[in-house]
Amino acid sequence: MKFIAKVLNEIDNGKNYWKYLNIGVFKTENNAEEQVGEYNRNYSSFYNTFFHFQKDGKDFALYSPDYTGTRIMELPSCKDIGGEEPSAGGFCPTDFFVPAYIEQEISWETIGAKGKIGGNVSNRRLNNPEEEDLTENIEAGEFLYQGTDELCKITTINRPLSPLNYYPFGFVAGCIWGDDSSWKIQYLDLSEVEKGILKREERFGYIELSDNVSLKDAISLSGYFEESGNYKMFVKIKTIQTFHLETGNIYDPFE
Repeated sequence: MKFIAKVLNEIDNGKNYWKYLNIGVFKTENNAEEQVGEYNRNYSSFYNTFFHFQKDGKDFALYSPDYTGTRIMELPSCKDIGGEEPSAGGFCPTDFFVPAYIEQEISWETIGAKGKIGGNVSNRRLNNPEEEDLTENIEAGEFLYQGTDELCKITTINRPLSPLNYYPFGFVAGCIWGDDSSWKIQYLDLSEVEKGILKREERFGYIELSDNVSLKDAISLSGYFEESGNYKMFVKIKTIQTFHLETGNIYDPFE
């Protein structure tokens, strides 16, 4: 089950600038959609300002009814439970992303003309899994065994061991109002989201999202996993950088 949001219609706000948007919230399950609520957004572009995630088995969404702040929606009630207040100089979100993971079992077996040659079973944490990773899938192939040219068959089974789990943090791309030449990436602390509390930090400095890249595609947690009880907390972010050609120094917009 997922929750998504999409524009239902435009709203004339009675003023001489952009129109507002009426946004519908839908529960999707078994290829069917059911509308569970709606809200108004006071901007003419929706961008990617709705992201469903879970914490402790409960459903929430990051969303932006006011274009100058990030809020938290409880689902399926669509109740606003907290977040940032509107601010004339606030950070205007355009894209949200909360990374997720599953625990996965990988088993493989190689069969030759005389029987089983090898095989193994291992477990791993798979960050940001694709839709096909959420169900068991089997991959089969053939190869010639080196040295003997014996035709061998190899079968790999990928089996999820856990449901989809979300990390207690996320990311937001956007800009300070008026500075919309490119989208900047900031960190979101979601550890107390059930209390209606989120904290936004410019943790990585002044970094810009690469052109025409979604925040989901820009964030990689390939180096973020648990190994023997020790966490390796790495995140890779696709960004763009601007340099001074004469010196090679990175451009500082606050110089």
